Amino acid sequence: MGIYLLKVNILLALFYAFYRLFFSRDTFFAWRRILLMASYMMALCLPLLDVSAWMQEQDSLAQASDIYTQVLLPELIVSPIATSVFSFTNLLLVLWIAAMACLSVRFFLQLGSILHLGWSSESKTINDVKVKVLKNMDSPFSFFHWIFVNPKAQSEDSLAEVLIHEQAHARQWHSIDILFSELFTIFACFNPFAWLLKREVRINLEYLADEEVLDEGHENKAYQYHLLGLAYHKSMTTLSNNFNILPLKKRIKMMNKKRSNELKRFSYLLFLPLAGILMVACNLDSKPQKAEGEQTKTTAVATPQKAAKGNVKAQGKVYEVAEQMPVYPGGVQKLIEFLTENVKYPEAAMKKGIEGRVIVSFVVNTDGSVSDAKVVRSIHPLLDKEALRMVNSMPKWTPGKQNGQVVRVKYNVPISFKLK
Repeated sequence: MGIYLLKVNILLALFYAFYRLFFSRDTFFAWRRILLMASYMMALCLPLLDVSAWMQEQDSLAQASDIYTQVLLPELIVSPIATSVFSFTNLLLVLWIAAMACLSVRFFLQLGSILHLGWSSESKTINDVKVKVLKNMDSPFSFFHWIFVNPKAQSEDSLAEVLIHEQAHARQWHSIDILFSELFTIFACFNPFAWLLKREVRINLEYLADEEVLDEGHENKAYQYHLLGLAYHKSMTTLSNNFNILPLKKRIKMMNKKRSNELKRFSYLLFLPLAGILMVACNLDSKPQKAEGEQTKTTAVATPQKAAKGNVKAQGKVYEVAEQMPVYPGGVQKLIEFLTENVKYPEAAMKKGIEGRVIVSFVVNTDGSVSDAKVVRSIHPLLDKEALRMVNSMPKWTPGKQNGQVVRVKYNVPISFKLK
């Protein structure tokens, strides 16, 4: 779960930077809306997509994956201070859950206030538009098909513009975007890019509604003056489409901006290769690396060891490297998590000051089970026993394949026990 959250937050930051760099200044507001919503969906979904099997078949991607894992995957070190690290991680988790709970309460209180206002307010038809009449001086706003307005708070011309603006919000279902961005921000509340992206969603929806008013033939300058006249009105809630909730300077500037060249629409297709590259990047740590020569420092990752000649058992030959290597459930990162969570420093070894690097070999069988675990580099029986216990407790892997047939593959797992 922790790795998934990390990937989601990193992806969101990258998508936000991509949007700001290429699209935050054009006037294709409908396309921008699609891109912003797609950014949320891709950030949530890409870490869940497993294309490691396809990557295994692509030589260039497999080579890139090997380089990535060799360089970036950390060495697994078991030490007495690991408990304090996990305690700090748990503290962060508690803080995140607490923040989500507070923001969720705020969200549902605001949602409840809007629903109560919608059910309790008087309905009225103005200029053939059904509205909910506000009794105070709150800013006009909409929520799905409800349009809230105080007819006495503005002039006839201003009211006509407000109704067109809010009808655009209602007709184009802008409330869905707002609720989705709000829920995502609750989920990623510690990520500043989640808040920034939510703001981009909100202001782009206002651009869309403003565009609708001007397309209806209302005079640009007069509409802007009406916006300024309503600027002092307070907003009802951040969950609704408020008429004046966002910076008017940006909206006025966008209204006066020259329309973007139509050819620039094709630049939105850049999102597709970006999403593809990030999908591959999310899977780079899902493919076990192939060993070349001696064991690398990436000791948390199981790497294949050269099998002894003639090492053939009833289940078949034990391979050093197969065309399709066995995969731990969830990929390499899940394997690291499993090792980190399951290996414990023996208390007796700690008291005696015993430390060192134990290497355990094992075989992933054709049914994915782990067998033949043995210590190939011993430090002390206490540490050897703990390392073997961990390996034997592994769940089933996805077995490897050679020439389309499942085969047995041998691995090494080095585990460093350090007291400092």
